[in-house]
Amino acid sequence: MTVDVFAISPQEWEIFRRKLTYKVRFQLGGVCSDIEDLVQETLTRFHRALGEDNVRRSESVGAFLNGICNNVLSEYRRRLWREIEYDADAHPDSFIRPTADILEMRNSIDVALGRLSERDRAVLTAFYLQEQEKEKICQRMGVSDAQFRVIISRAKERMRRLLLEASATRGH
Repeated sequence: MTVDVFAISPQEWEIFRRKLTYKVRFQLGGVCSDIEDLVQETLTRFHRALGEDNVRRSESVGAFLNGICNNVLSEYRRRLWREIEYDADAHPDSFIRPTADILEMRNSIDVALGRLSERDRAVLTAFYLQEQEKEKICQRMGVSDAQFRVIISRAKERMRRLLLEASATRGH
């Protein structure tokens, strides 16, 4: 025996709404601004399920509605956990670098690249600056994939060390 959407009276819908509101307030706290939206989403899914004959027994309507509400609340919590709130006090505008800092950084990179061996400079430039594919670089240099990984790893480490030395001499 399926439950008919139109067999539920407006008074029963209002009872469902009140009970769901109580449940959602209890689960999320009374100050949550999304309570009415969550109740409405639950009732919408319930109405859709009734229209698609997903509720088989009329005596299990309450349990079915409770399950839908639990799913809506779980989705809401997951969405909140994924969204990171932006706090202007925690993130001052210091992430926007002044032009002088950018030019100084580029100069440091150029100097560090100049201090690297020819092979290291060629690999880093081709892979990172010119964005060439690894296979083409390996073919041009006559090295295997494993050798390339070792070369680029060591070149990056030398570059990192040179940039740290330059930063230390500038006093930053």
